[in-house]
Amino acid sequence: MGTIFTIDLGTTSFKAALFDSSLKLIAVARVPTPVHVAAAGWREILPEAFFRAIQDLAGLLRTQNPSGYSSIGMVTFSTQTNSFILLDGRDCPLTPLILWSDERARHDFSSEEDFRIAAPSVTGLPSVGALAAPAKLKWMAKHQPEILAATRRFCLIGDFLTLWFTGRHVSEAGAAGFTGLLDIHQLSWCPEVEQGTGFSRSCLPSVLRAGADLGAIRSEAAEALTMNPSCRFFLGCLDQYAGAVGAGNTLPGAVSETTGTVLTTIQCSDRFSEMGGGYYQGPAFREGWYWKMMVAERGASLLEAFRNAQPDRPEFPVLDAEAASTPPGAEGLRLVAPIETNPRDAFSGISTHHNRGHFARAIMEAVAFALASQIQILCANPPSELRCCGGANRSRVWLQIKADVLNIPCAPPACDEPACLGAAVLAVRSLGGVPDAHDPSLRDPADWIFPRPGIHRFYKSLLTESPKLEKPIPNP
Repeated sequence: MGTIFTIDLGTTSFKAALFDSSLKLIAVARVPTPVHVAAAGWREILPEAFFRAIQDLAGLLRTQNPSGYSSIGMVTFSTQTNSFILLDGRDCPLTPLILWSDERARHDFSSEEDFRIAAPSVTGLPSVGALAAPAKLKWMAKHQPEILAATRRFCLIGDFLTLWFTGRHVSEAGAAGFTGLLDIHQLSWCPEVEQGTGFSRSCLPSVLRAGADLGAIRSEAAEALTMNPSCRFFLGCLDQYAGAVGAGNTLPGAVSETTGTVLTTIQCSDRFSEMGGGYYQGPAFREGWYWKMMVAERGASLLEAFRNAQPDRPEFPVLDAEAASTPPGAEGLRLVAPIETNPRDAFSGISTHHNRGHFARAIMEAVAFALASQIQILCANPPSELRCCGGANRSRVWLQIKADVLNIPCAPPACDEPACLGAAVLAVRSLGGVPDAHDPSLRDPADWIFPRPGIHRFYKSLLTESPKLEKPIPNP
């Protein structure tokens, strides 16, 4: 099998990682996502910059771990979605990669319904906003119809990578599902696509589940990255779903969360739920299985905003220690609004004895309460454990607060790159190398954080008083 090379096409950085045959991380590299701003509100990546970044990542890993790099036998990826490029009949780019965060369509349409192609029961999306691919395709139909007329391939960013590596026009079902153009049950593009986007469904890729073996990589890709041309390429998946797998969320009923810039909770399910809960549903790596996901606009970014407003801009471990020395409940201090210009305006119950540790702990507790709300909406029954990802979960204080609020044991991942690990797990799984119940991400039981019953009872009394700080992100 050799080592596994994974690429993470993130919003703020591109990463690449090497895993050995036992799925242990042996090297990782990152470069900034090469975003190009051609006009106010636009966010793009030029194709040449995209491939240069991939080559730079390969070069960094080759330098870090020459033997591991020379042993690569498998290639895969995790990806953002709703970032896309249009190609002509010779696969030449007609556009840059237009990123999901690009806002060019925001002011051209008055309602989210302007972007909906098919019913939520078909697409799994309760809403489709101006950042989704259909919005930008409609914008192009209005402002650049000649580009749509010349289009022969629509590629999400992960599809573009796949096309370059394999010559095959293929999309992963989870990433494709978040466009709002896919029937997530049949894994086929909705019949309404042609009317809704302005071009033929023949321009769209075929859709397969994550982990599909697409065969040996193209000789051109092997040469560009100094790889063995016998390396096999496995279809990656949406980064949030890959992160869930990398956290050990691989069986129906399992739940994982990520406290990064945003707060995301994901449940693996063996059934589709009737829409109406405000959460997203997408196809998982096995037929008949679905991912259920809630995304809130703010997570660890709340603590970052507070930290940036402090005169000395303390390191996060300093805030962590100060929060740890503050009693549960932060002595009546509550975060009740997003932190904007003056952080103190976001809190209630402020008194003269509250210090910086009280404010930090109140933020951590507010995020934990928001997490409890997400889990309550997603899960008919509370999970028996919670797998935790994201930068905030390096804080054992924050993990302890979550465990106490939820009354659920919390497990930080053993791998610091769960999305890369998840993509690698799915690739190996497709070869029969990783059973569903196998968990390469599991830490030693000594690292788990367990709830404290008395403090849980105290937090439970506060949950009913906690305001809803976060609004869902429409179609992230």
